[in-house]
Amino acid sequence: MKGRQKPSPARFLILAGLFSAVRALPIKANVSLVYFNAFNQSSTNNRCECGMFGVQSPVAEARGLVVVSNSSKLQACTWDTHFAPAVSPWIALVARGNCTFTEKIKRAARLGAAAVVIYNHARHGNNTIHMAHPGTGNTVAIMISYAKGREIIQKIDSGFQVTMAIEVGKKHGSWMNNYSIFFVSVSFFIVTAATVGYFIFYSARRLRVARAQNRRQRRLKADARKAIGQLQLRTLKQGDEETGPDADSCAVCIEAYKPNDVVRILTCNHLFHKSCIDPWLLEHRTCPMCKCDILKALGIEVDVEERGEATPAPTTPSEASNVPTVNEEDNHSETASSGYASVQGADEPAPEERVTPESDHLRLVNAPQTPDVETLPHLDNPGFEGDEAPEQPVKS
Repeated sequence: MKGRQKPSPARFLILAGLFSAVRALPIKANVSLVYFNAFNQSSTNNRCECGMFGVQSPVAEARGLVVVSNSSKLQACTWDTHFAPAVSPWIALVARGNCTFTEKIKRAARLGAAAVVIYNHARHGNNTIHMAHPGTGNTVAIMISYAKGREIIQKIDSGFQVTMAIEVGKKHGSWMNNYSIFFVSVSFFIVTAATVGYFIFYSARRLRVARAQNRRQRRLKADARKAIGQLQLRTLKQGDEETGPDADSCAVCIEAYKPNDVVRILTCNHLFHKSCIDPWLLEHRTCPMCKCDILKALGIEVDVEERGEATPAPTTPSEASNVPTVNEEDNHSETASSGYASVQGADEPAPEERVTPESDHLRLVNAPQTPDVETLPHLDNPGFEGDEAPEQPVKS
């Protein structure tokens, strides 16, 4: 088909490399031995994972009677080497040394061995190697330790008939050793400890940041309460400009002002229902309409972390003398223009709204606020309603 792509040679090379790498891993061989005593017709069994398949050996099972060669060192390296099996199939047991593994395995296979077992040198003890024996065909070849090989030979020399069964064991890479397991274990514990330590550090930092934020919010709310207490309150009357049909509504609750509503006047001359604006100012501390900061406008010192810098207090008499002040008359006129602009008569033209700079608000807070009785009608101020006394008759 035209649409089907041919597999590239690179893919074959990659797959062949992976297969070779997997195939090159050492594969253990399970060795089952039966020692039969012909004199008393008794037998003992022995099983161990003490063998290792050769590199070119088929990974397959094999069983038979164990037979040794006629050579003096049992190495099966001479041309006249032969085995004398009593029954078939049989397995050749050969000692390592004096010639290559390939020569030993080929010589035993030509004589009819079903498998070849080579035991290691004495200096290697119980260890085995992943032996290479190219050109041996389909002959199963494994290596066992020197101790196991000598044990089998001693049984044969004692008159025992030894039968061996070779089975496929597990694959073990060269990295699977005690040092590797120790390294992996230590690495796992180090990573776990680092993860737990980072989690504890992160949790402690989050807790510390949360506590700092809570403290900052508490300080800001305390400053906001102080600022709210300094803002003017007013009770609307029938006929006030704010209660007229063309008047603006409260920007928080979107409801029109009605007589007897208590409103709070902010430093920016915007007014709102007291019940609406107080919770807002407690959380946001700014005017909902113009975003004017009441803490900054009233000169209340705020947290350094929140605002970036705090209002410094004068430290020397010269610095204190440079702070601008205002007399009482200016303060009264400013209060009248900001707090009670709506109490003027309907026939009088509304005064031009004056934008109060920030320094004026600071001066208003620093100067004592005592309302001028002659300038302001105190009847509209709820602060004077409780103090109002009936007129006393003038004695003639």
